[in-house]
Amino acid sequence: MGEMSIKHRLPERTAPERARYVPALRGNHASSRRPVTGRIETSGFNLGYTLAGGQVFRWGRDVDGWWKGVAYDTVFHLRQAGDTLLYRAGASRVATYLGEMPVAVFLEWYLRLKERPRIRVPRTDGYLRRARDRLKGFRFVRQMPFECIISYILSVQAHMNLTKRRVNFLAESWGREIEFMGRKYCTFPDPGALARLKGPYFRSNRFGWRSERVAEAARFVSGCAGSDPGRLPLDDWREIVDALKKQAGTGVGLKVGKCIDLFALERLDAVPVDTWVLKFAREWYHVKGPDKKVCEWAEARGGKYAGYVNEYLFAYYRELNGPSLDDRVISFCASDAPSAELPMLDEG
Repeated sequence: MGEMSIKHRLPERTAPERARYVPALRGNHASSRRPVTGRIETSGFNLGYTLAGGQVFRWGRDVDGWWKGVAYDTVFHLRQAGDTLLYRAGASRVATYLGEMPVAVFLEWYLRLKERPRIRVPRTDGYLRRARDRLKGFRFVRQMPFECIISYILSVQAHMNLTKRRVNFLAESWGREIEFMGRKYCTFPDPGALARLKGPYFRSNRFGWRSERVAEAARFVSGCAGSDPGRLPLDDWREIVDALKKQAGTGVGLKVGKCIDLFALERLDAVPVDTWVLKFAREWYHVKGPDKKVCEWAEARGGKYAGYVNEYLFAYYRELNGPSLDDRVISFCASDAPSAELPMLDEG
């Protein structure tokens, strides 16, 4: 799949000029006078673990207790009360690569509410047993593919909170504004909107010296996806990402590629390898070597749910050995204060 010419090119502009170049919202993506509200009964699901685990960058838990974010160009407020998921949404239907879904059906799909990964734990593997038990209720969300691509390219050179700020800066600068419950939110930009950005733009906004790879990846995706990437089916996105992995200068190496596979492309056997994974592989399982070797070992031992096995161990090892973490609200929510309770760190 080669890169095609881009018919519509956006000039580099700052946020105040966005409205001149970004199309107005259409259909269900327009601002909602009243939020669509409801509840979904679920079991064995933990919203905090799922949204605070580090896989998503456009969610934050506000001081009012609601998780607030934008997914698939729709604003959501979510809160869990026991086995009930409460929601407020900015649209009654949500467009995905599988087509439009009613909002409750979308949330069941997006959060995998009805899926329970069955992880086989070897009798002798106490680390995995404790890690799995600590993270009960965690799910991998089904992220919008292009947003996931750009987010993880940015994540390589920044910690979680800085990546959140950069992802949301791009949304605020080049996305579409949505007003919801008295506040403004922004969708994630289309590939064409980021394709024309160049190195000086990122450097002037303190994105880091490799951030121009965002534009390189956006140009490639824009050339492959055409003018309406939101309608591409999952198989097409897989083909685009597999081709993107082979392109130099896009920032999609082994780790980023595996993140996209796992978080957006339904490849639950994928294992992203970072410093934490290398450490627990060496200290707990005596597996040493480069990233590729550790990745192959982890995917072989974990099977079709290797991504879950790795996430459990990653989160548990980081909790034991990393600095204090918080789920600080970034950007579009009402407060930047950390919430009162922190998943994963509730035991002495």
